[in-house]
Amino acid sequence: MSKRRLSTLRVFSPTSEEDWRQAALLIAELKEWDAQQSQALGFEPGEVMSVFYPDDIADIRGYSVSPLGCLLLAMDGEVPLGCGAFRRLNSEACEAYDVYVRPTCRRRGIGSILLRRLMREATIYGYRTMCLETATFMRAAHKLYESLHFQIRVPYRSIPARHAKATMWMECKLDAEAING
Repeated sequence: MSKRRLSTLRVFSPTSEEDWRQAALLIAELKEWDAQQSQALGFEPGEVMSVFYPDDIADIRGYSVSPLGCLLLAMDGEVPLGCGAFRRLNSEACEAYDVYVRPTCRRRGIGSILLRRLMREATIYGYRTMCLETATFMRAAHKLYESLHFQIRVPYRSIPARHAKATMWMECKLDAEAING
């Protein structure tokens, strides 16, 4: 997909079973990609799945119900390019999760489009802060998060100590500057 074809990009919440099937495929790709990358840090794939991806698509569908959460798909026609979601942490804060753009589609602004839209939706739902957890090796993602005014924070949930050095926690105040750049 060329940059020129980004004009055909559609970003939307799943409404059909086919949309949810596409979301499930993208999330499965994310999990596989992350597990492969994490092996270089000494983590077994099953370990990564149990610590960072314990939810199945049914759980994700439940978290993604407005106004507590949202899942978005990025599609070019019938081709899924990426996804992202947020869920409620508390009345003031939500967590961005399962943000993923297929490797062949990266560096085209799709991740930024997804995150900005998630941030706007979270603001509409009344959240004031968006948090996220990311792996230390996801340096390109860190640059994107920083460009959207995410800053490093203390962990907001517990993980095994073995994973602490490989995990980065971030948050962003949901205001016009962060959302609109």
